[in-house]
Amino acid sequence: MKWTIYLQLIGLYFLVNPASSAMADNKTRFAVIADMPYSVSQYNMLTAPDGEIAAAIRAMNPPVLIHLGDFKKSSTSCTDTLLQENYAQISALNPFRTVYTPGDNEWTDCDRTGLLTRFDELERLAFLRQLFFHQPENQLSRDVPGLIRQENFIENALWRINDVVFATLHIPGTNNGREEILLSAVNKALNEADNRDRANMLWLQKLFQMAETAQAVVIAFHADIYYIKRNKSVCSPDNRTECDGYRLIREQIEKEALQYKKPVLIIHGDTVAYCLHQPQKDIPNLWRLNAPGDYKHIDANQVIFDPELTDQPFQVTGLLDNKAPPSTCNYSFLGF
Repeated sequence: MKWTIYLQLIGLYFLVNPASSAMADNKTRFAVIADMPYSVSQYNMLTAPDGEIAAAIRAMNPPVLIHLGDFKKSSTSCTDTLLQENYAQISALNPFRTVYTPGDNEWTDCDRTGLLTRFDELERLAFLRQLFFHQPENQLSRDVPGLIRQENFIENALWRINDVVFATLHIPGTNNGREEILLSAVNKALNEADNRDRANMLWLQKLFQMAETAQAVVIAFHADIYYIKRNKSVCSPDNRTECDGYRLIREQIEKEALQYKKPVLIIHGDTVAYCLHQPQKDIPNLWRLNAPGDYKHIDANQVIFDPELTDQPFQVTGLLDNKAPPSTCNYSFLGF
């Protein structure tokens, strides 16, 4: 009888402590979502407790859900009410164990012509930071063990689950916030982008320092840093707009991964090319997941890091379709 009670207690412990359960089989599990809801039907899918995706996340019970930004479509106005409603929805998906990193739709694109109500993008960024990162007790990620945030860039987070170290970086679309500055003071907006780049570089260095004793690294942000239309130079004090706003961070991630040698996974949203692949042939330990969403493939992902699988240590499946992402990144809306 004592052994029966003991085993039941162990099972209950793992049920309420998913990170400990992951440690038991030497695997690390987490969930990822991005670029939705863009429609009423998607909003309903994400509404707890009965929405299809919301229910799947609840059934998985991940130690952390990473939200990669763009929680609204770009053609809707960034009103206080809309942002607050989406914050409440995100908060209910995986209560107190969600880490969010901003996308462009909820701040840099809020000044677009054609919107019913337009906003200064820097004002929206300040509102977004207050809403998502300054709530009492930091509600979204309160129960993510050991999570720390970057001084003066509170949206950048760093934490560890088992032998995997995670970080979020604030990298939005719209060329990292360097294009289509329509209502803000241009120099002020570009200064914000420069400061964000410096903060991201420092946070990336801290990530790999903390990961020296870990087995893998996961880096999450919004923008598709590999979607490059033209071969432009790195942004600099002399060229802050006609440049590749992602080149600096992309090259630094690749440099750090090459030196780290252990598995590194980049996770982002922003574009329709749902895929999991190795973006650089000369960096075999670097993987990239372009998460589902953005109208094309509506789902969330379960990601499992398994240190025993040296050839493909990151296993990714859809929570709804239970299928792996394509290994080819197709940017067409017509199919995979």
